[in-house]
Amino acid sequence: MTIAQQYFSRLLSRIEARKDELNALDAALGDGDHGTTMLRGLTRAAQAESGMGAKAFMRASGGAAGTLFGLVLVAIERHLVSDADLPAELALAEARICDLGQVKAGDKSMIDALSPAVSAFSDGDLDAAIEAARQGCQATIALHARRGRAQYVEGKGRGHQDPGATSIVILFEVLRETREGQ
Repeated sequence: MTIAQQYFSRLLSRIEARKDELNALDAALGDGDHGTTMLRGLTRAAQAESGMGAKAFMRASGGAAGTLFGLVLVAIERHLVSDADLPAELALAEARICDLGQVKAGDKSMIDALSPAVSAFSDGDLDAAIEAARQGCQATIALHARRGRAQYVEGKGRGHQDPGATSIVILFEVLRETREGQ
């Protein structure tokens, strides 16, 4: 099993264990299926050939989440498969997500965890990126949503942690665990 396949397998296990938590976070802000959607995509990603996991995730999970999280997974997978520059790949994914989702930091989305992680990771320090992502994720609790379904719920989601930001933290934590397992 390649390191990329190990990553997707570990990520699948982690999301499986936290699916109900992610769905509950999403139920407060949206349609309550974030964990289920991530799990569906990761089930296919874990079964894919090395180098094809992110694309399998995108196809299986579908919708906006499949595309947006798929961009982050493509960056991580490129790094694991071909030793691509991970900070540069993640910065590219961040820019594409902001463009496609018409979102920016402070809008209460996955970008609130991804953007500070990318900034902290510019020197290659994954631990710093994880800590920055955690802080960004925690900060979503106080934010009013300006994008996505959460902007339409009472209080615009204020008081609830963003499930997408939570998943970004998980993606990076599992990356660290996978690297340490090598």
